[in-house]
Amino acid sequence: MKILMIAIQDIADYKTKNMIELINAKIGLEKVFLRAKNTLEELKEKHPNRKDLIDKQEDSLEELANAKYILHRMDLRCMSLSSELYRNNRMLLEMQTEIKELKAINQKLIDNAKM
Repeated sequence: MKILMIAIQDIADYKTKNMIELINAKIGLEKVFLRAKNTLEELKEKHPNRKDLIDKQEDSLEELANAKYILHRMDLRCMSLSSELYRNNRMLLEMQTEIKELKAINQKLIDNAKM
């Protein structure tokens, strides 16, 4: 059972590390999005006649918003799959432990039958 708990903790540590990386990526993308948004507002305020720059910045902002949305959906899916994987790994480890215990019981029965 101790091995089971160690293995589960290793999985949890790995999951935590990946979650931190994903949060950092989302924060980084949000920072870029806000910078692009501020730049667009500044362009509109200081250079309203530069439609070419404004249009490009608006396109970039739309692409960043789409990337944020996709990253969010992937994050949700990743969490769902991670939870499912955790449950499956826990079940597998529990079954492996049970098999080991049953093998020991079986061996004892065989040994007793030989006496």
